[in-house]
Formats: sequence, C-alpha cells, structure tokens
Amino acid sequence: MMPVSAWIMLILGCVVLYGGFIWSLRIALRNRKDR
Repeated sequence: MMPVSAWIMLILGCVVLYGGFIWSLRIALRNRKDR
C-alpha cells in the first residue's frame, strides 16, 4: 500500500490541476464574452 503522504500529494496534485483547468476555462469564457 502507498503511504498516507503519497496519497495526500497525489490528491493535492489532482486538485491543483483540476482547479487550474477550471480557473483558466472560466477566464477564457469571460474574455470571450467581453469581446
């Protein structure tokens, strides 16, 4: 089994990637709407 710290790092990485994707998508949609 993977250690707890490895799971935490994996989950944090996924959350950061997902959050960054949603953030950039929201900015892209907002910029397109303003134009």
